Amino acid sequence: MPSIKTLSAAELARRIRMGDLSPVEVIEAHIARIEAVNPALNAVVASMFESARTAARHAEATASSATVGPLHGVPFTVKDSLDVAGVRSTAGLTARSDHIPDRDAIVVARLRDAGAIPLGKTNTPDSCWDQETDNLLFGRTNNPWEIERSVGGSTGGEAAIIAAGGSPLGLGSDIAGSIRMPSSFTGIVGLRPTSAVLPEDGHWPFATGRLADLEAVGPMARRVEDVALAFDVLRGVEPQPLDSDALQGRRVAYWFDDGLIPSSGAVRGGVRAAVAVLRQDGMIPVERAPSARRLAVAGWSAYNDAAARHAIGKSFGNGAVWSPLGELACMLRGETRVAGGALLYWLASHYGSLLANAIGIDGVRWRENLRSQLHDLIGDDGVAVCPIFPTTAPRHGWTKRALLIALSYQVWVNLTGLPGLTVPVGWSGAGLPVGVQIVGMPGAERVILAAGLAVQLVMMPEWRGPAL
Repeated sequence: MPSIKTLSAAELARRIRMGDLSPVEVIEAHIARIEAVNPALNAVVASMFESARTAARHAEATASSATVGPLHGVPFTVKDSLDVAGVRSTAGLTARSDHIPDRDAIVVARLRDAGAIPLGKTNTPDSCWDQETDNLLFGRTNNPWEIERSVGGSTGGEAAIIAAGGSPLGLGSDIAGSIRMPSSFTGIVGLRPTSAVLPEDGHWPFATGRLADLEAVGPMARRVEDVALAFDVLRGVEPQPLDSDALQGRRVAYWFDDGLIPSSGAVRGGVRAAVAVLRQDGMIPVERAPSARRLAVAGWSAYNDAAARHAIGKSFGNGAVWSPLGELACMLRGETRVAGGALLYWLASHYGSLLANAIGIDGVRWRENLRSQLHDLIGDDGVAVCPIFPTTAPRHGWTKRALLIALSYQVWVNLTGLPGLTVPVGWSGAGLPVGVQIVGMPGAERVILAAGLAVQLVMMPEWRGPAL
């Protein structure tokens, strides 16, 4: 019998309903796994073990009820940018180190209502504003496949603990690749839904205006079927199985880079393999890319207008006035409040946005053009398959050395507000996970999930985790 910690969320829910597993033993197995791996990973930054045990006992007492939810007794973890009632929720900021919300974020509440049990909060960079998961409150999160490798960001803690078997399901957010990149680096599945499909109430920073067009919250897991199940729960609809037969006759556009930076052989091979599977499932391959993906980071930066820049800046001060000059003054007094990586990322995005606006780059037009070009390639119901990053997980500190190099691989999806799914497709010669992203038109989550499931069934029929 497979170990509990390797079972999918859907399988755990099924076995609990059948009486083959109890919620108590499921919760205890995942607590034990977190306690075993977290010292090396530093992924879970606030545990909820005692409340999870209490909830598991209640779930066990009611498991035979006809009214139990689709995730009854299944544990999950939550990115520390999303509120969980009564639990410190910091978004990695020293300015929010004492923030204890009195209610759950809506997406957290919806998982609870479906019977799922929260186990803890997971690490994120300061205000989710870096692609390396590190902050002054909790420190750096490590990749379970190789400790010296980056887990990405900003949903890095979540990706790490799911990949390591400490949690079968999690919640993250993605404004510039923050779900999809960590999922690729750790070999799990991550869904960035269409912008605004899921509510963001209870997320810090709260995205309004143009930031909301770029941002999305979404589920993460080791299996596509789990992400699909969680997405239905989060939307408040009855969970439905995915239908890979529906892919017949639809187009799959594919490409291998961002138009400037070449990808590695392992990544190119992953894209080719995924497309080959989809071809066998009846999709029509088209090797062509939207030209507007090239330098998409410039369009993403231009789309961040003055209101967006102001909101991002205030998020670092927990809603109070904040500036890099003020932060520098604090550093000189020995009172540093923001980690260097997040500060560098803020400077690059803030002044990159100012520069893009000053030289007349029109982010709105870029967004519309990119959407139009992709639609020309895949129509209303096709998909695109491409890399999320040019390599497998790089070593720690990569954002300080090469922050802007690979951003266009990720942010073209955010700029367009489209749904994107990261799916693992194998391992590199060095034994690191290789992932691809599958992208669709607005509202096409079930199409990209069906494509992801087709790829998973052939390329990753069984979950294989890191030897940690």
